[in-house]
Amino acid sequence: MSSPAKIEESSPALPENGKALGPVRKKKFAVRFDAEVAFEVFSTLEDWWRERRGYLAKIVPPHHYYLPRGIERNSTELCRWLFFMAIPMRGGINSDDAFRFMKAFYESAPEFFDPHVVQKKNPDEIMYAVRAVAGAIHNGGSKGRKKAGTFSYKMEEHVAAWIVNARVLVERWGGDVRKVFESVADFEEAFARVDYERNEFGFIGMRRKIFSLLTLWMQDFHMIHKFPMPLIVDFHTIRMLLQHRILQTEYKILGPNNTKNPLRVRPESMWNYTALRVTEKLVDQIITWSQKFCEKRNLVPYDVAHGLWYNSRLLCASYLGNRSKEKKLDDNRRTVTEFLIDAEPLKTRAGWPKDYRDPCRHCPVETTCKVAIPSGPYFDWGVMVKAGKHVLFPGRQRRFAGIKWREMSGSFRSTKTRHFRSATNGNGNGKEENAKAHEALQLPFYED
Repeated sequence: MSSPAKIEESSPALPENGKALGPVRKKKFAVRFDAEVAFEVFSTLEDWWRERRGYLAKIVPPHHYYLPRGIERNSTELCRWLFFMAIPMRGGINSDDAFRFMKAFYESAPEFFDPHVVQKKNPDEIMYAVRAVAGAIHNGGSKGRKKAGTFSYKMEEHVAAWIVNARVLVERWGGDVRKVFESVADFEEAFARVDYERNEFGFIGMRRKIFSLLTLWMQDFHMIHKFPMPLIVDFHTIRMLLQHRILQTEYKILGPNNTKNPLRVRPESMWNYTALRVTEKLVDQIITWSQKFCEKRNLVPYDVAHGLWYNSRLLCASYLGNRSKEKKLDDNRRTVTEFLIDAEPLKTRAGWPKDYRDPCRHCPVETTCKVAIPSGPYFDWGVMVKAGKHVLFPGRQRRFAGIKWREMSGSFRSTKTRHFRSATNGNGNGKEENAKAHEALQLPFYED
C-alpha cells in the first residue's frame, strides 16, 4: 500500500476475494491515483511499446494496420477517413471489427467519407450502404436483426452522427477536421471547440474518450501539431489501472440490475461481487488526471496508451483469472456472464488447465498486478467487477534455454494479435511472408 504522500487525489480497503464480506459503510470516496505505481507501470510499458520488446515485437497499431491502401498519400482523404472512423468506436464494440468494416465501407463507397456529400444524405441512404457492406464482408450476411455489421450497435445513433457531424464539419470547419486543432495549446482546448454541451457546433456522439482517440490518430499521422494529450481511456486502460491499484475508488456490491431487456438480466450468481460502474464522469476524471500526470512525468501518452492497451488485450485477456463463464440465452446466439473464476483453486497447479500457457510470465509489470478484472461484466453491464486476487501460476517455467520469457522477442502470440507486421508491407496490408509467424497467430490460448 502506498503512503499518503504517494497518492494523488482515497482508497477504501476492499475484500481480496472480490465478494462483499458484509454491509458496506455508506461513505463517499473520492477517486485517487497512486502516482508512484502509475509511473512504474507507465514508464515500463512506454519503453516496451516504443522498443517493441518481448510480446510486442512486430505489432502494428490498428489505425495503421487497417489503413486503406494508398490513402496516406492524400492528407485530405486521410483526415476524412480518421474523422469518420472514430464515430463507431463506442461502447463495447470490437475495434478490429470496426476497422475492418470501415475499411471495406471506404473501399466500396468512398463518397460516404466526404463530408460535403454526406451532409446532404438521408439516413436511409447510409443504412442501405452500410447493410450492403455488411452483407458482402460477413459470410452468409451479417447476423442480427439490423444486418448492419459494426453499425448494428446503436445503428440509428451512428447514422445520425455521421450526417450531423459531416454538416458541422463543413459549416464550421470548412470540411477539414485539421482546423479544429489550429493553435490549440492542449487536448482540452481542442475538445472545448467541439463539445456539444458547450457550443452549437459540437460533434454528437464524440465525447472526450472518442475525441482523444481521433486526436491521437491525427497526431500520429502528423496531420496536426503535437500538444499535451491524455491516455485513451477504454476498458483496457481502466482494467490496467484497477488491476495495479493505480486507480483507487469505492467498489459497490453489484446486486441485481433493473432492465427491461431480457438479454441483459444479471444472473443471481453475480450479485455478491463488488464492482465499479464506468461512467462518463469517471472516464473524464481519468483523462484529465492522465494528461497532467504524463506531462509532469515526461511520459509520452501515445506510447503509454498503446503499452497499456496491448498488455491488457493480449496478456490480461489470456490470464485464467480474468475469464468468465457465460450463460446462453433463449435466442441461442447471445450470452451473458454467469460465473467468474474463483481465485482459491488457482493456488495449486491442479486448479489450472494442463495446457495453460501462462501469459503473465511475459508481462513486464506483473509484480504490481494485484486483482483480476474480467471483461464479461463490462461488456454486459458496463461495470468493472473484481473477481479476486491475481494469482501467480504455480506451474511456471521461469526460463527457456536460459532466457527470461518476457525478454524473448515475439514471445507470446494470441488470436487477438492481429496487428502483426507483414514481411512485405509495413502497415499489415500485404500477405505474411513468414509461415511460422502466421501460424503463431492461430495458437490456442485462454482469453476473456
